[in-house]
Amino acid sequence: MLDRLRQSLALRLALQYALVFALGTGVLFGFLYWTLADSLNRRELAALESQVRSLAGSFARGIPGDVVARVQRDSSPELRAAFVRLIAPDNTVVFQKLPDDWIETQVKSIPFGPYTLSQEVRTERVPQNALRDYSIASYQWTTGWQLQVGRLMDSRAVLLAPLQRAFGFAAAAALVLAFGAGIALAWRATRPLRLVSETARRILETGDLAARVPGPGGRGELVLLVHQLNTLLDKNAVHVRVLRETLDNLAHDLRTPLTRLRGTAELALQDGGDPAEARAALADCIDESDRVLHLLEALLDLSAAEAGALKLDRDTLDLRTLTERAADLYREVAEEKRIVVALDQPAEVPCHADAVRLGQVVNNLVDNALKYTPPGGRVTLAVRAAGPQAAIVVGDNGPGVPAAERTAIFRRLYRGDSSRSQRGLGLGLSMVKAIVEAHGGTVAVDDAPGGGARFTVLLPAGPAPAAAPALVV
Repeated sequence: MLDRLRQSLALRLALQYALVFALGTGVLFGFLYWTLADSLNRRELAALESQVRSLAGSFARGIPGDVVARVQRDSSPELRAAFVRLIAPDNTVVFQKLPDDWIETQVKSIPFGPYTLSQEVRTERVPQNALRDYSIASYQWTTGWQLQVGRLMDSRAVLLAPLQRAFGFAAAAALVLAFGAGIALAWRATRPLRLVSETARRILETGDLAARVPGPGGRGELVLLVHQLNTLLDKNAVHVRVLRETLDNLAHDLRTPLTRLRGTAELALQDGGDPAEARAALADCIDESDRVLHLLEALLDLSAAEAGALKLDRDTLDLRTLTERAADLYREVAEEKRIVVALDQPAEVPCHADAVRLGQVVNNLVDNALKYTPPGGRVTLAVRAAGPQAAIVVGDNGPGVPAAERTAIFRRLYRGDSSRSQRGLGLGLSMVKAIVEAHGGTVAVDDAPGGGARFTVLLPAGPAPAAAPALVV
């Protein structure tokens, strides 16, 4: 429990909030206290100087007795608590009056025969705080006489001491409240982090890839963090599902050629077999091995393209050349199936791309169209400029692609119900999508106007970007 408290981010934040609050409050109170104390000190010094000038007015005629008489006659509390001294030009003290609390009066009884006499004994005692809090103002005449008036500056202690005690109690209460409020606010603010931690623990312990962090309300960085983490978990779940499907499909696709390869090899090894049949069996082994190697190579290329590591040898080319080459390449296949391959490319469409890889895209789309177009059908290859993009459209009048499968067909090794009987690896459209996205484009499928499927590839149009001019020194 103590370890969890020490590791609690909310508790650490609350302690930091309380510390910052205490430091800020201390600095503020110190500034206010210093300002108030300085103001009181200036006010008392001004009053003391005013009193000195008032007493000095009694010495205008140059008679010291006037000052002495006024001091003795004045019974105001300010003067009774003041220290007054008159000094002659030769530095002798002519008159001195001490505050009443500096004089201690004691009555002593003195025996005198059968009688007892009483005598007052006055003792002058300077209090300790007078050495610290006493201030003296002086006034000197041109004749050399000097008047000194002192007063105990204890108003700061009298006024500010209660303020200090009140601030101490208020600061303690405010610190406790700040710490409690800090814990509550920090606990609420860090709730998304606790939800993230709980979800991560659940995924690690149970392997539940469907676990998601409950979305907190409001806005802020932590809410955005939760949203991005859920998006990441969704993508990881999709990748894991695709990986499982890929492994299942790969195992299914490899099982048949490997089984056939093993059976053919066993047939070739039988004793007494016909040499011609043995050679034919070995040829079949080579064909099946090539098919497996081709599948693995296609998977490696697809993985490199999806990871962004596919090397592209870009150059400025006319997309019409790619469709023309594909039409020539598949012309014999189309003629055997009595399928018409038509070109629709009225104008030049430049594009900065890898001619080999982009040719692979067009060839895969044409091959896919020829597979599903019935005899007597039609396959159209169109090239268009669509604003800042270049479009390659391959359409057919075959059965088309169901709406539910239009996203799934671009997954690796995916086979729809209508394609189970067709020979292939199930990687053609996955490779198309990976290569197009590596070029910064998109690929999509929809219904052709006359029925069938229509694949549309959109790529950034235009020639290669101009190179920056070299700096000539």
